Amino acid sequence: MSEINYDQYYSKHCVRYFGWLRASKKLKKEVGNKSLKYFTLCAKEAIDIFMLECEGVLSRDKNEKLPDVIICEKEPRDAAEILNLVRPPQKEAIFVGELEKILTFRDTTETETLSPDMPVRDRRIRSLLRLKDLSERFKKCFPFDIINFDPYGNLLNPGKTQNKLYQCLDKIFELQKGIDTFLLFLTTPIFNIHMDSKSLFKKDFEVNVSSYEAIRHALHSLMGTTSYDEIEEKKKIAISVAKSVIIPIAKKNGWNHKHHGIFVYDNFSGNKMLSSVVQFNKGHSSLNNAVYIDDIVRIIHEMPEYYSLTDAARNGQVKSHLKKIVEYREKARTEFSE
Repeated sequence: MSEINYDQYYSKHCVRYFGWLRASKKLKKEVGNKSLKYFTLCAKEAIDIFMLECEGVLSRDKNEKLPDVIICEKEPRDAAEILNLVRPPQKEAIFVGELEKILTFRDTTETETLSPDMPVRDRRIRSLLRLKDLSERFKKCFPFDIINFDPYGNLLNPGKTQNKLYQCLDKIFELQKGIDTFLLFLTTPIFNIHMDSKSLFKKDFEVNVSSYEAIRHALHSLMGTTSYDEIEEKKKIAISVAKSVIIPIAKKNGWNHKHHGIFVYDNFSGNKMLSSVVQFNKGHSSLNNAVYIDDIVRIIHEMPEYYSLTDAARNGQVKSHLKKIVEYREKARTEFSE
């Protein structure tokens, strides 16, 4: 269960307020009257859901339910609390389990001939069949207009060849093929990066510098160097997560990309988290390098924005907004319990 006080997590709310909310409102304006479908790993406080509802991005139906919200929560007790608080249309709107295990599930010889509802005595096989059921049902929920990929784990440790979260993210892009555009909020710790990830980041960075004059020029004009080791840590990690993690998966699955923002913020332990806000549009099988170069150059010049715990706690605008969302949620809690 979560022990983080999200109701006073001001550094994270800076990301929600300046990143997630702004991009969501922009997408809402682009699609017009279309109802937006939202997937989230929201934790039991569900700040992001109530923020998007309060700000008009998500809407309740005539039964006061949010029919276009799907949630994954690994803790059964928290899942029950979320269901009572948020009121999606039915309990099937919350998937209880670890997202990476649900989306990367593959049949084995033990499960491929069995359906999830079959009575099985073996406890291990029953567990696998439950996971199979979750996986099959969850995949049918795709595609989404907005995906909040904010898991408990670390996308950068272990390295991506062994990283279940990376494989999960790859699967998400594959399952999004039925939509023309979508937003991704991707959050990961950046304080415990595996050596394989660090090596990949440096290698990809050096390839970029040698291959693209525009990237080389942007780095030199802004930082006076094109050496990976000489660039400030938050800047090079922001660039690296974009070019070595997010963009390769997008290109592999035929998506163009545009970063609306990259944010680094302190958690309550004093460690740093990174959250990328990226919009994807259907591209062609051979995506133009200009899209990639423009995105990386914009990241070099404009990103990331950094929010420390201290500075965030002094931001009156952010504190006031988070208070408003918490009050909005508690009002909903009272009304739904009646």
